[in-house]
Amino acid sequence: MSGSREEQLAAWTAKTKRVGFRQRNWSVVRWLAALTVTLLLAGLAVSLLDYPPALAAACWVAAAVTGAIMLIWFFDPRRFRARPSGIS
Repeated sequence: MSGSREEQLAAWTAKTKRVGFRQRNWSVVRWLAALTVTLLLAGLAVSLLDYPPALAAACWVAAAVTGAIMLIWFFDPRRFRARPSGIS
């Protein structure tokens, strides 16, 4: 990559405007990320407080499933919102 960081950013912005950049539906992704982190921390707390190991495992499995759903939602092209036409 040649040029300064500002030049690269300007070129990327110009290219993005030409192709009609679309943005992800971040509210759902943030909610799923928060749920994943909460489940991971709950599993850690259950593990450290000497509760049954099955409860910690259930928290971690639920976190893995939620994380997978988050990634699927993030990369699914049907989940994109069109960029408003008035924004330049």
